[in-house]
Amino acid sequence: MRRIIILAVFAMAMLLNALPAFAGPFTDVPTDHWAYDAIDKLQAEGFVEGYPDGTFRGNRSFTRYEMAMVVARIWDRLVFELESIGDLEGDWATQDDLEDVIDMLEDLRAEFYDELDAIDRRLTDIEDWRGDVDGRLRNLEDALSQVQISGVLRTRIEDIITNEYAGGGGFGGGFYRGTPGANPGEMFEFEGKVWIALDAMPSDYLDVHISFVQITSYLNAVGAMPLVLKDAWARADMMKLMGWEPTELFNRFNLVVGRQYARFGEFGMAFDNGCRARPGVFIDLGGDNLELAAFLARSHRTGLLASYDPVTDNYTYTNQDGQEGLGIARVSYGFGDSRSVVEPGNEFARIGFNYLATGVGNEQGMGLDVNTELLGSVYLNRLRVEYFQMSQDQVGYNVSDEYGDDFEGSLIAWVDLYNNGNTRVSAAYADVGLTPGFSSIDNNPFEEYDMSTFVTTPSGRIGDNTFYGFESGLNPFPNNFVGIGMQIDHTWWDVLNTVLTFYDGTNQAEQDLPVVIRLNVRYPLSDASDIALEYIHSGIDNLTLAKLRGEFLVRF
Repeated sequence: MRRIIILAVFAMAMLLNALPAFAGPFTDVPTDHWAYDAIDKLQAEGFVEGYPDGTFRGNRSFTRYEMAMVVARIWDRLVFELESIGDLEGDWATQDDLEDVIDMLEDLRAEFYDELDAIDRRLTDIEDWRGDVDGRLRNLEDALSQVQISGVLRTRIEDIITNEYAGGGGFGGGFYRGTPGANPGEMFEFEGKVWIALDAMPSDYLDVHISFVQITSYLNAVGAMPLVLKDAWARADMMKLMGWEPTELFNRFNLVVGRQYARFGEFGMAFDNGCRARPGVFIDLGGDNLELAAFLARSHRTGLLASYDPVTDNYTYTNQDGQEGLGIARVSYGFGDSRSVVEPGNEFARIGFNYLATGVGNEQGMGLDVNTELLGSVYLNRLRVEYFQMSQDQVGYNVSDEYGDDFEGSLIAWVDLYNNGNTRVSAAYADVGLTPGFSSIDNNPFEEYDMSTFVTTPSGRIGDNTFYGFESGLNPFPNNFVGIGMQIDHTWWDVLNTVLTFYDGTNQAEQDLPVVIRLNVRYPLSDASDIALEYIHSGIDNLTLAKLRGEFLVRF
């Protein structure tokens, strides 16, 4: 029979027997059923589909929507067949036959017009909804790809294994007492620290950073601080934002606004608020060689302020309890091309000038720092020097007049004697007098933060600024120190890292200070986790304080 007539017969048979179905063979249509061949043919021709469970369900009543779907499929198939007639040879139906079939299907389309129109609208709505969902998913994926979550989980278990300072006088009563109440034989101490950071880049000129910290410490009693905001800032690339073209001298201009950390000076003596973030504005302007930076922030202070009256040659005092401003600026310049074979950089040397306009209270001062490669070989690889001179302390006293010349200037000079990339041997000399309250001074190697080391001057005055002293890890020297130090950093078998630190000296009054030795051994369990063991020893005459600390650290 002609193909068009066969197609019409299929259409009529389907309209009489059509039921929704799925890809065959259908599990509920036996092969000996009288309609099996017709159903199998309709399924093979793609006119019927099925149910998810693979059944045909031939006894169920057929809905008008289902009939409309079948008619639509037949119509599409007929149009396709008619369009291909001109390309084929053979015995085809007559024009009258075609018109009869078309009239029949037109009647069916008219009968089910409402259902077919409803199906078209539903399909359009589904396609629009799917497009909207796809768009939202793409936007969500783009947003998530721009947000990075990272953090650190650190657990420490430590114990003071020797404590001959506790209860003693002099240094034993106040210099290095370790953790209050901790003595040999007591229960070990436990500390947990969680740090979580979120970084996002909502545009090509703006990035945002937020971090939180939580510390739990078990000493004689449980002490736990809640999860608190550590820092939160937004940094804008002003070059991109303003559409400025970079030049050889100026190719960056970053503006950072929010609660943040800042450091000025090679060792952070000029300014380093690593103990606590401060709300403010950080300006970073310059290029590959020139660097201009400034930090304007707010802080809170309680205490006396002194102002000098040159007429009466006396100080007048006011009590401060509230907000104050912080302001420091830096300019530095890099010279020459790098020639180092171990730590190659963009320059041979960088010289910087730091000016502290107002620090904690009435602090003022200025300083210079240098970082240079020296020989550029494995021997005498690098020299780092920072000098800072305090003109006024927190209260407002003139440092030279009230404390003496020994306290006015502070110097740290650090040289890498040998560095092959795997082993570094460094030596340093320090003459540290009175430094700014926000400075990188390691007052107590036994504790992460130390806020209570005093400076005793020849005149007996106590420098209030040392209440703000803290350990940032940039240098191993305490405040009010004159002496030498050494550090040996070596990695064994490319995995086990050891750092040995030693320093010994006196204070500015030439009184002996404890010899401090610190050995840290760190082994990476994976790319994201370390274990470490640390021994810290402080000894002077017959007084000894020693602590053993274990650490487990996970980065994510």
